[in-house]
Amino acid sequence: MPLLASVDLATNNLNGTLPVSLAGCQELKSLSLAKNRLTGQLPEDYSRLTSLSMLSLSNNSLHNISGALAVLGACRNLTTLILTKNFIGEELPGDGVSGFGSMEVLALGDCALRGRVPEWLTRCKKLEVLDLSWNQLVGTIPSWIGDFEYLSYLDLSNNTLVGEIPKSLTQLKSLVTSRQSPGMAFTSMPLYVKHNRSTSGRQYNQLSNFPPSLFLNDNGLNGTIWSEFGNLRELHVLDLSNNFISGSIPDALSRMENLEVLDLSSNNLSGSIPSSLTELTFLSKFSVAHNHLVGQIPNGGQFFTFSNSSFEGNPGLCRSGSCNLNLSVETPHDKEIQPASSTRNRKNKILGVAICIGLALAVFLAVILVNMSKREVSAIDYEDTEGSCHELYDSYSKPVLFFQNSAVKELTVSDLVRSTNNFDQANIIGCGGFGLVYKAYLPDGTKAAVKRLSGDYGQMEREFRAEVEALSQAQHKNLVTLRGYCRYGNDRLLIYSYMENGSLDYWLHEMSDGGYMLKWESRLRIAQGSARGLAYLHKVCEPNIIHRDVKSSNILLNENFEACLADFGLARLIQPYDTHVSTDLVGTLGYIPPEYSQSVIATPKGDVFSFGVVLLELLTGKRPVDVSKSKGSRDLISWVLQMKSEKKEEQIFDRLIWSKVHVKQLLSVLEIACKCISADPRQRSSIEEVVSCLDKV
Repeated sequence: MPLLASVDLATNNLNGTLPVSLAGCQELKSLSLAKNRLTGQLPEDYSRLTSLSMLSLSNNSLHNISGALAVLGACRNLTTLILTKNFIGEELPGDGVSGFGSMEVLALGDCALRGRVPEWLTRCKKLEVLDLSWNQLVGTIPSWIGDFEYLSYLDLSNNTLVGEIPKSLTQLKSLVTSRQSPGMAFTSMPLYVKHNRSTSGRQYNQLSNFPPSLFLNDNGLNGTIWSEFGNLRELHVLDLSNNFISGSIPDALSRMENLEVLDLSSNNLSGSIPSSLTELTFLSKFSVAHNHLVGQIPNGGQFFTFSNSSFEGNPGLCRSGSCNLNLSVETPHDKEIQPASSTRNRKNKILGVAICIGLALAVFLAVILVNMSKREVSAIDYEDTEGSCHELYDSYSKPVLFFQNSAVKELTVSDLVRSTNNFDQANIIGCGGFGLVYKAYLPDGTKAAVKRLSGDYGQMEREFRAEVEALSQAQHKNLVTLRGYCRYGNDRLLIYSYMENGSLDYWLHEMSDGGYMLKWESRLRIAQGSARGLAYLHKVCEPNIIHRDVKSSNILLNENFEACLADFGLARLIQPYDTHVSTDLVGTLGYIPPEYSQSVIATPKGDVFSFGVVLLELLTGKRPVDVSKSKGSRDLISWVLQMKSEKKEEQIFDRLIWSKVHVKQLLSVLEIACKCISADPRQRSSIEEVVSCLDKV
């Protein structure tokens, strides 16, 4: 088959050695044999595959990495090479490797390779993604890594690297400013890079899922955090955890305007947490746990959403209102301008006054205590004691407010907290801008989902409770039911029905083989069901509700894989009381309709636009945003419309659902999606029209 262009035999339980016969496919451009049981070496004849652009052999048992690199170096058009989980324990060649001038993506993670970061990588001038994680590399991080013009994703985590972080990493051009990369085209072929090695799990099955990131965690790095990291405005993830980094957290990190994850935990950092970090509006994961930090935890921006685990292991840290600050400490400036004798006299006067006041207070308190001992105090009104240190404990015994739709009627806050194992991290099943979601095992044996909204809403409690009760009136088979509500200290707990199969986002983008398990029939039912739920919110529910954040992670699947919309109304519920919800950007990146950049008013047609993006996710299996590409070509909508204008519709559809049997339905849903994502809201379908069209498919 000399004209064969693409071969995908991944995840087929194949064994034996790599077939030499493939070397005869001179036009072969992409080859994936990942996740099989292949052994042996890479055939030398593969050097004749001069048209080969993408090769994925991850998750096999191949050996002789030196020979493999020598063979593949002759493949002059090779841009993507995924060799993860092979060559276990071998020595990574430090130099003497030639070729790879076109290389853009190189993944050699999880191989337990020995040696150093290889010098031959300097010849990979077009490199954009480099994954050398989970190996046994030693030495320092070479400074020449900062010279790569297009590198935007670097993972050196879980090695034995030492020394300072080279300052050159703060000058990576693709992370300082948005740049047009030479390649990184969309691909429909899964690229298995790694399996989840932790609960945070960075599993990237698609090439477009590499956000601009620096993973340097779990090494032996020391030194300080360069303030120049603040120049990396395009960086989305910075993980420096589990090292020996010391010094303070630079205030300049607040300039990393696109940062979503900042993990500095388990180091030797000191000083305070800069309050300017509250300006990082996209920050969704943050941890400085297990350092030597002191002072008050910032209480603005996204910091309302971070749990105590983000700050644990720092005895000197405190939340707002619990800090015992010494306001009488003299400043160095005061000491400079006061003579020593004047200072001593002033201190003596202050000491005398303090002793007198102390004695007077002691007598006064003694009188009060005697009087109190003669009285019988039956109760303490915790409601009227703002900031009481007993408020949290008092709330334990209060009943949970369950709405009419819930079978559970009697439950205390203490019962609810115990049902989540005191909000244990192991029970976290979701997170987002509004807070964390925990799985709860209620006393009657049923499961529930508990969303914990962090922040001080106490001054608006009556209005907040009224809004929650109004949301509970939204009852539809395609909505996640809000069953109850309670107050837990300053936090608010919303109790929802538990959705057994998680989110659509998880099945499409996170779960290994999840997209394969979601056949076209299931995807169509999910589209129809979620559309009906949205139509109910817009037209039937009293009062009508605009969702504001329709996305695949807010479409949950019950035990029968029926779609249920979640988090409806939460944006409106939170926004008046919490400053971390941006008023000029409603929704989630990739789903936000263009008109929202001109107005802060959410509309039903805005929800329709977001739903259209979800339809495209179902059709393509791709995420709505490819953050690794330049701004002009990183979004799914632009790519779909381009393919459609070029009459290449077949290339749009996920290969896992493409079939001539379904082609008519696929094209129909594509047309529906395109009507939803029109740039002009007036040209978009109403949600009732969307429901009608989907039901006719």
